[in-house]
Amino acid sequence: MTASFDDTLLRDDPITRIRTEMEIITTDGRCAGHVSRCTAQQIFTIECGPPIPKEWIRRVDRDVYISKRWYELAH
Repeated sequence: MTASFDDTLLRDDPITRIRTEMEIITTDGRCAGHVSRCTAQQIFTIECGPPIPKEWIRRVDRDVYISKRWYELAH
């Protein structure tokens, strides 16, 4: 059985691999917070900072890596 185009897009979407309490790491290696929840377009942190847009996600493995430096985030 082959996967449909939509199934492939969903599986390749990094936001689908994000789980609660994962650490969010900036490009300069600092912790920007921990995942509280996420929607299809944003990640919300436990620390109640501003949501992180999906476009900032570089990769997801054990942590979520974003394309911004810590000082670029509005704290």
